Amino acid sequence: MSRLVCLLLIALIALSVNPSLSAAQSAAFSIQAPAELQPALSALYKARYGAEPTFVEADGDLIATNDRALRPSDVAGVPPHFLPDAFFVLARPNAEAEAFIAYAVSPDGQAALIEGGFLPKSMTITDQVGNKVEVAQPVRRVITPYSIATYLVYGTGSADRLVAGGYLGARSPVGAARMSAIDERFPTLSSYTLNQREINIEQVAQLAPDVIFTGARTAWLDTVRELNIPVVLLQGESPERLKESMLIVGQLLGPNALARARAWSEYYDSIFAQVVEQTKDIAVRPSVLFVGESPLRVISGEMYQTDLIAAAGGRSVSEALRGYWNDVNLEQVALWNPDVIVIAPYGNVTPQTFAESPEWAIIKAVQEGKVYKMPSWVAPWDTPVPDSVLGVIWLAQKLFPGRVTLDCKREALYFFKVFYNHALPEDEIAAVCGS
Repeated sequence: MSRLVCLLLIALIALSVNPSLSAAQSAAFSIQAPAELQPALSALYKARYGAEPTFVEADGDLIATNDRALRPSDVAGVPPHFLPDAFFVLARPNAEAEAFIAYAVSPDGQAALIEGGFLPKSMTITDQVGNKVEVAQPVRRVITPYSIATYLVYGTGSADRLVAGGYLGARSPVGAARMSAIDERFPTLSSYTLNQREINIEQVAQLAPDVIFTGARTAWLDTVRELNIPVVLLQGESPERLKESMLIVGQLLGPNALARARAWSEYYDSIFAQVVEQTKDIAVRPSVLFVGESPLRVISGEMYQTDLIAAAGGRSVSEALRGYWNDVNLEQVALWNPDVIVIAPYGNVTPQTFAESPEWAIIKAVQEGKVYKMPSWVAPWDTPVPDSVLGVIWLAQKLFPGRVTLDCKREALYFFKVFYNHALPEDEIAAVCGS
């Protein structure tokens, strides 16, 4: 009996010293993969379990492939990618296989693939103001003082890498509650002195980010560069530039993030194409005045909102203006005499602001009751964020009621499920889309 006890003790000690042995024994799943992907998969499996995987030619529990025909077409249509063109499909429910997938697309999984020579040790990109920036891989810690960049990181499925960020749209109690439902870490992530105008350099040093994504108009760049932290500047004030921003973020955050960025870009293009197709035979485009945090603060032709209006089938009356937000007078608005007025989601301006003003009663949009406040869930739908694809749908439906058949509620449910991994409350998003 004592000999048996001793053997059991030795076995327990061995497992405690080498927990990967225990994990490998419990990793009861097979992998079906082509020969060219097996070395990378072996590197991942060994790093996690300390053992060789079981490869099968057919009927594997987990399928690893580079065949795009095997991509799912349902709401979970962005399969997890462990290499730029290789992804997983779970053939049947298997908890350990799911855990392996999560590991493979994580920074730890990336590190194993880098060590094996399957992914690069660093990436060099050209940011949106022309700077060449080298970023060591994998990126584990990200700061986004530029709120737009925060939502790009969420859209690539990389929220777990955020350590601090700006959150435009989440400053109100409603926005904060919605953002907390998406990411329970939101109160901590948003608690730092961090925006394009000011930054607490001591906090940045303590957070030790691997990369900072911020906007081209950021004021403190020289100060932060003294810390030798890579800074990537983004400037997405057009649909093409927004897609480029998304792809830059995805490229730097790894193969899975890049795959999600590409999937979002495809979705964005498909929505724009459907709206354009359904409005292409309209001879006279409705004129639109887009205002910001005051009734006479309007967009320029160089801002993203101008492109949203055009994509939705309208024409911005202020498209000839340059720069950023412009202050105009009512006489200029009267000359434009817009068919529709759209109010940005942020600020205190409402349709009632115009309806209750005698001065604005001379404007056609006010006379006809065509003054609308663009909605948002958290991120404003008029800004160059992934969510703005929903703004195009909403605006097209306002400009052409009954003509554009896209369903804002259905697309919002799909968008947040796929790109934020979050289930929206259906009654609330229906009210937002219908506002």
